[in-house]
Amino acid sequence: MNKRVQSSKFKVRSFKSQLGSITLLGIVLMILGGCGVKGRPVPWETVVPKRIVDLEAIPRDGHLLLEWTSPKENTDKSPLVDLVKFQIFRSEGILVEDGCKGCGERRRVVYEMKLEGKEEMKSRRMSVLLEDHEARRVYVYEVVSINRRGHPSSPSNPVWVYWDHPPEPPKMLKGEGGDKRVDLSWEAVEEATGYNVYRRLADEAFPTRPLNREPLTVTGYTDLNVENEKQYIYSVRALRRVVKTDVEGKGSPDLPVTPVDLVPPSAPLGLTAIPVKNGIELSWNRNREPDLLGYYVYRRKSGERDFKRLHETPLEKEAYFDTQVELEQNYDYAVTAVDNSARRNESPLSEEVRVKYIY
Repeated sequence: MNKRVQSSKFKVRSFKSQLGSITLLGIVLMILGGCGVKGRPVPWETVVPKRIVDLEAIPRDGHLLLEWTSPKENTDKSPLVDLVKFQIFRSEGILVEDGCKGCGERRRVVYEMKLEGKEEMKSRRMSVLLEDHEARRVYVYEVVSINRRGHPSSPSNPVWVYWDHPPEPPKMLKGEGGDKRVDLSWEAVEEATGYNVYRRLADEAFPTRPLNREPLTVTGYTDLNVENEKQYIYSVRALRRVVKTDVEGKGSPDLPVTPVDLVPPSAPLGLTAIPVKNGIELSWNRNREPDLLGYYVYRRKSGERDFKRLHETPLEKEAYFDTQVELEQNYDYAVTAVDNSARRNESPLSEEVRVKYIY
C-alpha cells in the first residue's frame, strides 16, 4: 500500500514538473512573439552619406568652379544629420591631341571643405574655386561626403576637364543704354570660340553664371532684362574650346551703363478753357502712365507765333487757373504731360483750344 502511494506521489510531481517546464516555455515564446525578434545590428561603417551624382566643373575667370548638391540622406534612406566635410579628389594626365595620358592614376585629395559649425547643409548647392591648373593637362575630379565617424560616401560622378591657356580679355567694350535695354559690343579675341557676358550692380560681385545661356559666337549682346535709371556694370570674358571644355579667360575692364527712359507720356486729352471772374479756368483728363510726374500748360496770344509755358514746376493736378489775362483778348491753350525720368520726357502738345476773355 505504501509503495503504491509513493508511486502515485512521484507521478504527480513529475507531471507538475513537466507542466511547469511547458508553462515557462510558453511564456518565453509569448514574450518573443510579442516583442519581435530583431535582426543583426547594421554596422556603422555601412551607414554613409548618399553618393553625389551632380558634380559639375565650370571654367570661370581663368579658374575652375566645382559645384554639387549636398546629400540629404544616407544610403539606407535615413536622414543625414552628421555630415562634417567634403573631400575633393583629383587625378591628372597630359593632354595628347583629344585624349589623356596618365588620367586615373595617382588619385589624391586636393581640397577639403569642413562644415562643422555651419548652417544646415541638406540639399544646399556647394561650390569651390580652384586655381592650380596647368596648360595642356586633363583633370578628373570627384567629391566625397564624410560623416562624423569618418566614414566616406562613394565617390561622386567623375568630371573631366581639358585645360589649356585661357584666352585674353576682350578689348574695347562699349555699351549704350536705351529704353529698358543695354547694347554691348567689343573687339574679337584671337583664338576665342565664344564669349560670356556678366552683369552686376554697384555693390555686388559678378555672379558665377553669365547672362547668356549658351556661349555667344558674335561680338555683341543686348540686355533687355534691365530697369531704367539703374546703373549696371558689365564685363565680357572670352572662351576657348579645348576638346570638351570651354576654358574661360579673365574679364574685360568693368563698364557701367545706365538705361534711360526715352518714351514720353501721351498728349493729354479733353482740354477745356472757360473764362470766369479774374481769369480763365483750364481742365483736362488725367493721364494713365505709371511714371507720370505732372503737366505743363502753354499759352499763345492772338498774333503770337509760338506757345509759351506759364509755369516752371509740373502741375500735379489736371487743372490750372490763368489770371494773367486781358479783357477782349483771344488766347490759345495747350497742355503737355511729363514723366519722372532723369530726362523728364515731355509729351507732344494736346489739341489746342481758343478762348476769348470777355468776363
